[in-house]
Amino acid sequence: QIIQKQENQKENLDQRFPSLFRKGRRKTVVRNLGKMIYYSKVKFKFQHCQEVNSCFLELFQSYLYFQSTGPNGLTYQGLLPLQELQVRELGAGQGPGQQEHAFHISGPLLNPLVVFCPSEAELRQWLYHLEKQIQLCGGSLALPLLSQ
Repeated sequence: QIIQKQENQKENLDQRFPSLFRKGRRKTVVRNLGKMIYYSKVKFKFQHCQEVNSCFLELFQSYLYFQSTGPNGLTYQGLLPLQELQVRELGAGQGPGQQEHAFHISGPLLNPLVVFCPSEAELRQWLYHLEKQIQLCGGSLALPLLSQ
């Protein structure tokens, strides 16, 4: 009963995400990327920009997908292969202003992103899942994320 309810909630949440990622003429159906490991709504900014956007971040087995929508529709979207990503936590004071629960994503051909989580617990969840999936994909970590 409870599992069924969670599945329905997940399906309903999935319905809010546009299901296609477009890169040039190529289209990828996001749901065909494999099992979704973790997802949540966060805020992000490109490292060298001031503008912070709301964003849905979705972690699949081999990819990290982000999608930001603004008042005029889709603003940014990206499909990042985990194998090529480096993720590191930003300590308090390294993020802009009051946003303390943040991590940094970089990789080849990627304008570095700073992701802001709404809480410490959410940040820990993201770092745990990202570290695990990057290792499973054969990627390397810039530095140990979790000392626990």
